[in-house]
Amino acid sequence: MKIDVSNILKANGISLNVEFNDIVEGLDLIDDDLIFNNPVDFKGVFVNIGGIIKMEGRIKTSYLAKCSRCLADFGKEIDIDVREEFVQEEELKDDEVYTYQAKSIELDKVLRDNIILSLPAKQICKKECKGFCSVCGGNLNKENCGCKNEEIDPRMQALKDFFKE
Repeated sequence: MKIDVSNILKANGISLNVEFNDIVEGLDLIDDDLIFNNPVDFKGVFVNIGGIIKMEGRIKTSYLAKCSRCLADFGKEIDIDVREEFVQEEELKDDEVYTYQAKSIELDKVLRDNIILSLPAKQICKKECKGFCSVCGGNLNKENCGCKNEEIDPRMQALKDFFKE
């Protein structure tokens, strides 16, 4: 998604409102367990501040994932605020800044980076998810397996019977 910013580069303080709902390239490459098949909704404003274009906006989308605990499929919504700055490519002094060239901004990388940074480290279907039993492998969300998990450190094995009568 390219945004033409030639009009706001003419004078300091000019802004441009942008809204679109489109597929962002590269989201499907993030993780094999995440499926981004819905378009990304973006609403934002671009402002020229002395040749630096400041962007403020909001990203909304959704994705399908597998729970890291119980392997169930579930859907999750993303709704994040975005604030970024763009400098002209010829004036780039820092690798951590987004650039614009030929009076246009390529938004796909910016949106993709912000979506990736908003993802949790582990995908959990619900806060109360219990996952699988480490002994029998049963899904603890569906059944209580009754297994007793009495793993004892081999160094402490001698103390196990110490208090038995």
